[in-house]
Amino acid sequence: MGQFTQLNEDLAIAIGQERIKTDQAFTARYSFDGLSPRAVVFPKDIRQVKEIVSLAAKAGVSMIPWGSGTKKCMGATPSGADIVVSTEKMNHMLDVDVANLTITVEAGVKFRDIQARLATQEDRCYLPLEELGKESDELICSDRAHSGCFLPLDPPFSDRATIGGIIATNSSGPRRLLYGLPRDLLLGVRFVTPEGEIVGAGGKTVKNVSGYDVSKLMIGSYGTLGILCEMTLRLLPLPERMETLVFEFPSISEAGSFAEAMLRTKLLPAALEIMNSRAFEAVGNRAGIYAKTGSCLVMVALEGFEEAVERMKKEMLAAGDRLGANTGIGLKEDKHNPLWLAVGNIQTFNSDKNKDLVALKLTYPLSEWKEIYAYCQNLIAGEGLKHTILCHAGSGVSLINLLPEDRRERDSTVGLVSGLRDKCREKGGNLVVECAPPDLKKRMIVWGNIGGAGILMERLRNAIDPSGIMNPGRFFPTN
Repeated sequence: MGQFTQLNEDLAIAIGQERIKTDQAFTARYSFDGLSPRAVVFPKDIRQVKEIVSLAAKAGVSMIPWGSGTKKCMGATPSGADIVVSTEKMNHMLDVDVANLTITVEAGVKFRDIQARLATQEDRCYLPLEELGKESDELICSDRAHSGCFLPLDPPFSDRATIGGIIATNSSGPRRLLYGLPRDLLLGVRFVTPEGEIVGAGGKTVKNVSGYDVSKLMIGSYGTLGILCEMTLRLLPLPERMETLVFEFPSISEAGSFAEAMLRTKLLPAALEIMNSRAFEAVGNRAGIYAKTGSCLVMVALEGFEEAVERMKKEMLAAGDRLGANTGIGLKEDKHNPLWLAVGNIQTFNSDKNKDLVALKLTYPLSEWKEIYAYCQNLIAGEGLKHTILCHAGSGVSLINLLPEDRRERDSTVGLVSGLRDKCREKGGNLVVECAPPDLKKRMIVWGNIGGAGILMERLRNAIDPSGIMNPGRFFPTN
């Protein structure tokens, strides 16, 4: 206790007492997996992060980086959470260079505010601005240039997540099919190591690295290798036209045939999402569309030049009719953006209704997606468990939310998750538990089968953070 008191005094001198909160009523807001930090600190820039980490490392206390808290339940339960380092005050866009299609931002900037800053003069934005609003004039640059660009990501919780959290968790969504992953957009980073050193890597140009690309090392590190403070990312011009097609099929067989046919063509959809009716029920009403119970839905995002989108729309609607779609409708931009925002928020919608939600991410070879989808649907339905399935066709990723309603169903999720993981592993894939109640998470293998990569990851963690103070236990048990 005395050591922690001394640390608080040292932190107060280094960053100011007003940036340190130790009141239990306040720190309880930053609780997760049954852990509550002893202090929450709010650095204003990378230099203050350096001071915090240096002092905490010297005192040997654990640190948890924190953006907006949307990813707090991801990963294994940390073995310690003495200090939460919040990037809330690090919310500045440092360089918006639309001429060269790059942007440099601090880690605490909300993803939605980046997209709002890049909106055109007509307020065309890659997220629905009327739903997002603005939290602070400080967050949106006053010299807004109506640039007509966007950051081509659509991560989950995109209306609340910070860019630091998105990069640190390698978060992506359905439109990765066209635009790729965070690694394809990240040009450079500045972060603070567990020993309190500021490290910079990369820059504003594409060919900016000689040797090992440290920037990519930070993607998906979950705050275990350091605290991300600043990053430079690539932008794209805003699509000329954005539209969504929704097809309703009687079963996964017809839906799968349609999806596979579209992926074999030369058409380039931004996303091709297959979901069960319960999943569509959670997102479809945002666009005023409702599906029949028991049906299988396919949503296709079309983004690009006017002529290209029109051609894709015409050919896909014709294919839908030919391959057994009950309905095939098009949604213009005013419904396109809210609908895909809702897809990213499906876990939020489900958790609002069910606090025992178990969220799973399945990965597998692309050729196996149809068999995996059918297997999961049959196995979960056999347990009588309510659930949603979102399958990112074309990327080999599916998201499943299990919604147990009583103790029996709650307990059955443990065995069910194990069975689903075994199927993924049989096909050369894996299953990760992204969210679960703390008591259930302890009974599950959160990261699944990491394989040989796990050995390399643990060696890296031990080399960079030998004291094990940065998000300890998130990936591996501490020594």
